[in-house]
Amino acid sequence: MKKCLALLPLLFSCIICIAQPNIGLTVSPGFSFTRTTYQPSDDSQVSKGDMAFRAKFGLEIDFPITETYAFSTGILFAPKKISVVASDFDQITTSIINQKEEYKAQYLQIPATLKLFTSEIQPDLRLFFQLGFMGEILLYDQAFDKDYIMIEKFRFFDFSFTGGIGVEYGAEINTRLYAGVFYDRGLVNVVRDQNDDLAADLAIRMDMLHLKVGVKF
Repeated sequence: MKKCLALLPLLFSCIICIAQPNIGLTVSPGFSFTRTTYQPSDDSQVSKGDMAFRAKFGLEIDFPITETYAFSTGILFAPKKISVVASDFDQITTSIINQKEEYKAQYLQIPATLKLFTSEIQPDLRLFFQLGFMGEILLYDQAFDKDYIMIEKFRFFDFSFTGGIGVEYGAEINTRLYAGVFYDRGLVNVVRDQNDDLAADLAIRMDMLHLKVGVKF
């Protein structure tokens, strides 16, 4: 088993040499927000909170299949913000009490996507469409305030759909610039353990709308 694991880096290096991938640096500033599902009781409910500006960055690797198709993967560092608002009805004062809780989370994303390129719309300029999925590993999470109690523990992973449209410009033979608008839609409820005082199961899924820019070599 150990011998097989030792051979994996060599095998990966051989695949890269044969496939002749394009390796690039990318940064994606945008807005992180959540989708919240909660079956409210007569006295309480939980809804999504504010969106936050975040930027993810990392390496993107394109493996050309044909002139118009490429398999794209990479490794990205993605900070996110989880914001929820709990509303409770106080029967004594007959008023609604709102409590907002915010948590920061950092993920390592590994995308598996397909890029579809058009023919040149201008000299050295092409449109591309990109669709696929991302596996995400939770690296770190922390509440903004130690007194927050709604969420006790997050899942160590997430899984997202990602898609977008962009343009790629071949500035030189071995250098290409690209930019596009993308939407990442979380598919997994990231809440593992919640406060037992909540009347129903709380489900939170994380999304991101971002502008991706990068350069490939």
